[in-house]
Amino acid sequence: MSATVASPTLVRAKVHESDRRDTGDSRLFKRPRTWWLTLALLILADENSIFTVATGQGKSLMKLRQYYATSNSLLLLSTAVLWAIVVALAITRLGPTSRAMRRQNAVLSFACIAFLSLLWSQEPQLTFRHGVALLLSLCFASTFATSYTPTDQIRILLLVGLILGLASVVMAVALPRYGLDTGGEWKGVFGQKNHLGHAMLFLFAGLAFCPMRSRKEKCLLLLRSILPLGLIVMSRSMGSLLLAILLIAVRAYGPAIHRARKEQLPFFLYTVVCLILAAIFGRGLIFYLIGKDSTLTGRTHEWSVLMLYAYRHLWLGYGFGAFWNGYGDSLNAMKMIGGAMRGADSGYVDTFLQLGLAGIALWIVSLLAVIRNCANVFQNKAVPLTAYWYVGILLVTYVGSYTDNFFPIAGGIATFIFAVAYVGLLDHKRGSVTRLSPS
Repeated sequence: MSATVASPTLVRAKVHESDRRDTGDSRLFKRPRTWWLTLALLILADENSIFTVATGQGKSLMKLRQYYATSNSLLLLSTAVLWAIVVALAITRLGPTSRAMRRQNAVLSFACIAFLSLLWSQEPQLTFRHGVALLLSLCFASTFATSYTPTDQIRILLLVGLILGLASVVMAVALPRYGLDTGGEWKGVFGQKNHLGHAMLFLFAGLAFCPMRSRKEKCLLLLRSILPLGLIVMSRSMGSLLLAILLIAVRAYGPAIHRARKEQLPFFLYTVVCLILAAIFGRGLIFYLIGKDSTLTGRTHEWSVLMLYAYRHLWLGYGFGAFWNGYGDSLNAMKMIGGAMRGADSGYVDTFLQLGLAGIALWIVSLLAVIRNCANVFQNKAVPLTAYWYVGILLVTYVGSYTDNFFPIAGGIATFIFAVAYVGLLDHKRGSVTRLSPS
């Protein structure tokens, strides 16, 4: 593999003040390295769930121990292939990758505390495996972010999304046994309907931030958005649909806020506060419109039970990945909830369970770092659309983690793209982006 994943020459270029100049590498998909990376992204996004059958027993406690005890040979093989490609790619670009990882201290600290939690973890072996997977995910993101310009990053992610999206359509139509969830929702090549919605959201997020200089480009963009939006609707993943609307709002109003004069900024701030308050006090109507009840389909009941166990290990948690082991406190919690669970359906609750208040503190630190980087980027006179893409991804992750596990996950496309966006925003803050020189 090392012979085909040769290291191209790294050069630096100033951030384009106009998106017209950044058309991407014309030889991007002629490079073996790109296709190795695309294969790794396909494995990472699908999470080995392409032939998962919806049995209708996802909440059955009888299936719980079988899930945690089963060693899937195909899963082990795909995981080995994934991380072998990641390590090979990282070695060929060891210098840029290591420098990028050192710059993202706020994100890398999650991997550091994951390994540190081995000291108090109830399942050290499980914690070690999850910690390695998280570290490799962040390493993969740093390699990707330093190997390609933002435009080429979007192009690669769109290709991965296109492959998985078309495969999901084929799976749902031709092989409904594998492609449909228990309620008839589309899940495609993914293990669950929400996974399909999340993958389409993150992989196609760059579409909203492509330049639209002519009517032809606008029509082309609308046609390309049919596949991801259609799959999100067919999956009935309303959370993904709301987050997609949030991304579009960032694209629509981000440049307007940046161009606003100082005396107009209080008005924008006032509008944002009003919208937040309206969402809080009008959440009943919002839940009704998206087909949810006030419990978020039982999530609030689950969180109240899980928080009882989180308070038992208030400061440091159970150890990274150590709570969901299928017995002990996790089994007792599931019995109280009345169903099997593989996660808390909330990145914040899961972090509290695994890393305690120390993990929540890292969330706050990372958010403050992102706000600082955004403020520095928007001080520039010209901000490219790709910078708004990064901001949109980061915002979606922080907002969406309230009801979904986006970060920090040991492997998974959401964690990967979040780390890519963090590194990319840092590059925009510094006034330069890394790119591969044409060969």
